[in-house]
Amino acid sequence: MSEIIKSGYLVKQGGRIKTWKKRWFVIKDKTVYYYKKENSRLPLGMFALTKSVTLDYAKKRRKKNVFSCDVPSQRTYYISAGSEKIREEWIKSINNEINSLKTDKVSMKDFKLLSVIGRGTYGKVMQVKKKDTSEIYAMKTLQKGMLADHQQISQTMSERNVLMRVRHPFLIGLQYSFQTPEKLYMVLDYAPGGELFHHLRDEGRFAESRACLYTAEIFLGLEHLHKMDIIYRDLKPENLLLDKAGHIRITDFGLVKMDLNKKHGGKTNTFCGTPEYLAPEILLDEGYTLAVDWWALGILIYEMLVGVPPFYAEEQNDVYKMILKAKLKIPFYIRDDAKDLITKLLDRDPKTRLGTEGAEEIKKHPFFSGLDWEKVYNKEYTPEFVPKISDLTDVRNFDEEFTDEQVVDSLVTVSAIGKVNESDFKGFTYIGEIEGIGTVKK
Repeated sequence: MSEIIKSGYLVKQGGRIKTWKKRWFVIKDKTVYYYKKENSRLPLGMFALTKSVTLDYAKKRRKKNVFSCDVPSQRTYYISAGSEKIREEWIKSINNEINSLKTDKVSMKDFKLLSVIGRGTYGKVMQVKKKDTSEIYAMKTLQKGMLADHQQISQTMSERNVLMRVRHPFLIGLQYSFQTPEKLYMVLDYAPGGELFHHLRDEGRFAESRACLYTAEIFLGLEHLHKMDIIYRDLKPENLLLDKAGHIRITDFGLVKMDLNKKHGGKTNTFCGTPEYLAPEILLDEGYTLAVDWWALGILIYEMLVGVPPFYAEEQNDVYKMILKAKLKIPFYIRDDAKDLITKLLDRDPKTRLGTEGAEEIKKHPFFSGLDWEKVYNKEYTPEFVPKISDLTDVRNFDEEFTDEQVVDSLVTVSAIGKVNESDFKGFTYIGEIEGIGTVKK
């Protein structure tokens, strides 16, 4: 159980709708959480305490003892305390947490390479051990030259920023990031259960009860991203990992779009994602919203229950045609509640798709009637499947195609280094603080 540094009622101004509401605030794990009530276990929101967070006194009409918390890349929180004394206590407690953050830099020499566990277009993922603590992590390496060649620098920096902002039970967090003249390194939470794709491929399909808990955990992760004004855009079994207890951890934030409402009017147009999971509005180039993640969730539920996505073909263009026109065929053995949820998530009209009016629409669906959402968030349900591992270095749940590789930090050619503009990667380095979660440091 994490130590609670401070807790109590404060009044917070809303982010979009500027109303003031009483909330129960808690400082723990270098994070400020706020809840609807003292006995609530599911937070309404949170923000990480980092070296870049600044506090100040503030003035607001009809509110006394107000202070502000400016969280870069997120927003400025305005909070009113019951008295000047209480305000000072909270400011002191928050500042104490910020001042206690680590500042020591890390590099490759601080880690022992154990195994290759994944590979992508621009680099690979290795299981590593931090030498001074023996903690096991996943280290993602990216070649700067390849990122520059494929215009992926900005997207990679966005991925890093999101990873360092997210603090959630079902999202992979960043512990450290550092760089050399040739490469970027991101040291992430390690999930020894491997990809959900690996287990789905081995088992064919999942029982509905098993898929229901997975779906609920994935939903809470996506809901948290949406609250932070982020579209995920790459939901698929390959990007879902299992922790040692069998709970979901969403990973790979390489296609995220930040500040959707704040800077982009609630819509974006970039064509990206995995073909079988693309929403119709992405294909039609009409501009799309957070609702594309709910479409992808519908595809994922179908795939978990049936074994294949609903719109699947050998040719990519045929997949696109099916997404736009094909009738959704749901097998007879899928129960009515699951069938109804899939159908409502796979509504081709994003304006009427379930979740468009808010994530609560999905939470209230009968498919989840047997779940308590607070228990889901707190991981109080025992997953039906618990990955087999002998210890945290066991990589049996990862593809042998990767684990059989020789584990080395590959060299980069001199010609590739010459393509890199170091100013593009300014501020990439980051030092984490808390096990299992990440924070941002500018």
